[in-house]
Amino acid sequence: MNIEAFLAAHLAKPLTHRVTTLYASGAVKTHDTRSLGAAENFAIGENRKVGRKLIDRATGQAVEIVGVMVEAL
Repeated sequence: MNIEAFLAAHLAKPLTHRVTTLYASGAVKTHDTRSLGAAENFAIGENRKVGRKLIDRATGQAVEIVGVMVEAL
């Protein structure tokens, strides 16, 4: 199998889970994944940030994550 076919097959897989990150300001960001394991792995990284003051790269403003949820699509 060549690399193009491999990548096309991977991208054709359905997105099955969503990680939702909730911010104190009311903002919500989502990240869709192709498996529960990938969603849980992403959520672990997000959970480490809960309650910490962070800088949003897009705006340069201070933000605080207040919650992370994993749900099936």
